[in-house]
Amino acid sequence: MTRAFIVLTMSLLLGGAQVLRAQSARELLGQGVRAYQALEYDAAAALLEESLGRDSSGLADSLRARALTYLGATELFRGQRDSAVATFRHLVLLNPRYRPDELIFPPQVTNLFQEVRRATRAIAVAVPPVTELRTRIERFTARVLTSSLADVTVTLAREDGTLMRQLYSGPVADSLLVSWDGLTAAGTAATDGRYLLQVTPRTPTADGPRARQVLLEVKQEPPDTLAWPPEPPFLPERTSSGPAFRSLAAGLVTGAAAVALPSIMAQGKDATGARFAVGAAVGIAGFVGFFAHKPRPLEANVRKNASQRDAWMKKLDGVKTENATRLRTMRLVVRAGPETFAERRSE
Repeated sequence: MTRAFIVLTMSLLLGGAQVLRAQSARELLGQGVRAYQALEYDAAAALLEESLGRDSSGLADSLRARALTYLGATELFRGQRDSAVATFRHLVLLNPRYRPDELIFPPQVTNLFQEVRRATRAIAVAVPPVTELRTRIERFTARVLTSSLADVTVTLAREDGTLMRQLYSGPVADSLLVSWDGLTAAGTAATDGRYLLQVTPRTPTADGPRARQVLLEVKQEPPDTLAWPPEPPFLPERTSSGPAFRSLAAGLVTGAAAVALPSIMAQGKDATGARFAVGAAVGIAGFVGFFAHKPRPLEANVRKNASQRDAWMKKLDGVKTENATRLRTMRLVVRAGPETFAERRSE
């Protein structure tokens, strides 16, 4: 009976372990939080530790911070104060600005966290995953975070450690936004390659914060220029010349017909002076009609076209200026890797 019980127990434990392994880090975190809320601290600790033990892609930093907060609180209520302190220290190193929600966690948890935070001198750097910028005009930004007042230097170096540009040197009380215009110390655009954005204490000490760094992949892109603005649809500025030419043509044709038609219709009949006079009169009438219908300027359309033309020319000049500026700059695409501790340099 005892042997059968042991076998059954082992089977259940192994089956439970397989189920646990099959669950995602996010699911384990949710179960650990529910176990904590049900005051099942031993179960909560196992689930939360398992969620944090999954691969680094299992939890985003925000969820990892949540798991560490609940784990620290769980360890405190289990009577494992040293373990709670170590967990909260890990949380401060992950995000120096993090604070547990006082509406969720009781004072004994938040007070211990603040005590650990004051004793843990930590710095961190946060950068966007992808940044596109035009050198000299736009900026790549990074936020430096500290758990307490720290004196730091922010540099950009090549992957082999060669200093390329110092971005900041001075104190940081809580957070500081640092920017880079995409240029080297020599004033030229950064070339394609891998760079290290490093935040280092200016006076490193054994108990001081550790330097942090982010690997940046920089790639140059050809500048993109703006298309020229389309020409606006201008209104006609003069009346049509069609009626004038039609009047002239009608007079000339009719006058010629008055002279030539009798000779055509009756062979041997020559044109008389009267017919010439009629033809000339009709031709003159055609000329009179031509000048009467001569194209004239449409003043309202002329004024409207002038206004549209001025606005279009201003847009065109603006695009030309912008394109000239863009052609003088280089477009960079900066992709950031994860934040890591910088290697200690040997003296």
